[in-house]
Amino acid sequence: MKDKTDRIISDYINGRTQAKIKAIESRYIYRVKQDNLGIRTAYKGTAEPEGNTLDKERMEEDKELIGLRRTLELLGALYNTLTVSEKRIIELRYKGYNGYTWYRVAMELESAGAGIDIPIKRAKKIYFAFKEDVSRVL
Repeated sequence: MKDKTDRIISDYINGRTQAKIKAIESRYIYRVKQDNLGIRTAYKGTAEPEGNTLDKERMEEDKELIGLRRTLELLGALYNTLTVSEKRIIELRYKGYNGYTWYRVAMELESAGAGIDIPIKRAKKIYFAFKEDVSRVL
């Protein structure tokens, strides 16, 4: 059973956090006003530089965007402290939407070009330590 921490880490590893940030930013940057007829118009009712400034201010105050950027920054700091083999374990465990099983993680590590040989018990210890660090920080 995956919890909130697993979802946050999975989104970070698979790039979904960065995609969400870009989607929110583009929602503010490329905002287009629709008139009463349902067709898009370029006129927003204000001067264009003023409208762009207001959109940027709204974007900077967006709570969801602030939270995602904070999460990205904190997870990046934690993730970059790991060794190459630890990063590989975390990446494989969270790969895709459901991640790999522990046996598949061990198999992928052994068959990799580096030939990392880590027992499943040690890999689980690394995984749970990282997950605990993330849950403590968030």
